[in-house]
Formats: sequence, structure tokens, C-alpha cells
Amino acid sequence: MARSSQARRPIGRKAVLRMLRAATPAPLRVLLAGWLPLPSRRASPGTSDVESAVIRPGVSLDVYWLSTQGRQGPAASLLIFGDEVMRFDCLGPGAGHMHLNLKQVRGVPHGTAARLYFREQDVIGQIERACFETEHNLPYALTLNVSARIRRLRFTSAEIQRAVTFLRQAMLAQQARHALPAVVGSASAQPVPQPPPKPGDVSKGSR
Repeated sequence: MARSSQARRPIGRKAVLRMLRAATPAPLRVLLAGWLPLPSRRASPGTSDVESAVIRPGVSLDVYWLSTQGRQGPAASLLIFGDEVMRFDCLGPGAGHMHLNLKQVRGVPHGTAARLYFREQDVIGQIERACFETEHNLPYALTLNVSARIRRLRFTSAEIQRAVTFLRQAMLAQQARHALPAVVGSASAQPVPQPPPKPGDVSKGSR
């Protein structure tokens, strides 16, 4: 039988990865996730208004506005050699959370290792929590990464402070640009009732 003169097209890399994921049992997918590529958060349909800063060669910080599952808020991704080592989603009450080493927790159910929920409920408090975690727990996050190249990385105090400063300023700016203002007449816009002054008390405003 004569062979077709048309050469067969090679199977694309993305198609091979899709087939591997489909054929791999779930527990093994979790173990292998650290070596499989993860799509950039920049390409997510819910991501907009991306700002970036280079902290050092191979390390960058993306801050952006995130809309997901009916919630909105500022978010950030710390990328090291292309790996998303830390992610912060400041989405307000009951929804603000962070991730560590995103490739390694793919496939883990939400609410366990995949998401670490913030105790802070308001967006501004969650932004401050993201700054605190970056400043104090970034070295710990590096030690958990499956890549030896990332585990060996060491940041100077100046580099960490540069990351924290950009993170705070950019996330607060995102919140100021995108957050919906309180609706006049709504419960959130009404003044909070104050108790009547005690006899003998002098109001600061009357001085």
C-alpha cells in the first residue's frame, strides 16, 4: 500500500498534556502538578487592569482586578521563574484567601490546602494581610516548592520591602479605582446611631 504523500502533523504539546491529565488518576495528578505548566492568571477571563513590577531578575509581582464567582476585588500573583509561588485574592467578607505554590495544589479540593482563608473580612484588612504574608512568610513558601531552583532562592530585605511596597500601593489603587461606592440611602450608607452623652460629658466637636 502506498503511503500518503501528506506528512502527518505532529501532536501539539498542549494536546499531549491534556491527554496525560485525562489518563492520570487524581491523586497522582496532585503529585505531578508541580512539574506541569500552569496557565498564567493574566490570561484568566476575570482578570483585568494588570500592573507588574520586577522585584529581581526572574521574579515579578502582578497586581490586578479580579472578578470571579460573583465576587470582585484586588488580587496579586508573585511569580518566580514563571511559577506562581504566592497568590492573594482580596474579595471581601468570607471570600478573601491566599494560595501557596499554585502548581502543587492543583486538584486539591477548595477549602483544604488549595485555599488559606483570611481571618480579616474587609478588603483593606485583607490587603494588609497579603503584605504581612509576603514580608514574613515568603521564605517559608519557597521551602515548600518542588523546584530546587526556587527553594535555593534567597531574597534581601530590600527586595522584600520593594515587593511589599508595590503590593500595598497597587492593591489599594485597584480598590480605589474599581470598588463600587456605597449607594445613597442603603443601610451601609446610613450613619451609625450613637448613644446619648452621659451627664457631664463634653463632646469633642463642641470645643
